[in-house]
Amino acid sequence: MIEAVFSRENGWIPGVVNEDGELRIRLGAGADALHDPRTFDFPIEERHLEVIREDLTRHLLLWSAILPLCQAAGIRGPLDEGAAVALLDPILLGTPVEVDAYFRSIPWDKRRLIAQHADLRLLERGEVVAAMRWATVTSDWELVKKYDANRSRARRGVRLKPLDEALLKYTGRYLHGGKRPSREPKAVPARLLPEVMRVIATAEQACAGMSLSPSWGEGEYSQEKKAEWQRIEQEVDRAVRRAHPELAADAVRTVSFLMCSEAADRARES
Repeated sequence: MIEAVFSRENGWIPGVVNEDGELRIRLGAGADALHDPRTFDFPIEERHLEVIREDLTRHLLLWSAILPLCQAAGIRGPLDEGAAVALLDPILLGTPVEVDAYFRSIPWDKRRLIAQHADLRLLERGEVVAAMRWATVTSDWELVKKYDANRSRARRGVRLKPLDEALLKYTGRYLHGGKRPSREPKAVPARLLPEVMRVIATAEQACAGMSLSPSWGEGEYSQEKKAEWQRIEQEVDRAVRRAHPELAADAVRTVSFLMCSEAADRARES
């Protein structure tokens, strides 16, 4: 017989059950061949349950360390129960200094902790316990999307300043660089919106009177049609770079993409 012993409001966080008199951690993670979540469990002791129940930080850190083991099990392999049990004492019972050192020696899921509102700066300094000081039970995957987007930009050597970020947010392309641009002024911090609108005004003035042919959105995109788009793009790029030389290339590109996309909309509607 299986009896629930402890769980948190977020059902994805590992819970504790009593299975035929044995305490076991149980969690859903990974996926099977049909893409349904797999369920894993392994034994714990009463002293571990006490910490899990009372200390959200330790509970979340344990979760982040278990997940790589679940991923290693793949779609049908068993959980390495010995490795899972070996996580318990160091993470749940160690001092903060010992836990930080232990996390430097094992794989763990950083993105999971970011979703729980971990302090990214402290996480990257290896201070995992301190990073979870303001952690929450509720997950926020927008934080993870922001982390992933910034990491992708960092790989390309891109460093955004506040106005660059604001322009990407205005066009809706801060988290998703491949998204078609739009105008989202509410996504921009109020203090930066006037600066954003000055950049947008520069772009609008640069391409005023320029348009795409009425047939632009029909049929295949010939070299002539591509050239029409590129003329608007280049004109906007030159004007924005000249008026706002401090902007990163990603920010300039998102503004010119916005102007071209809106020109394409007007061509389709004509």
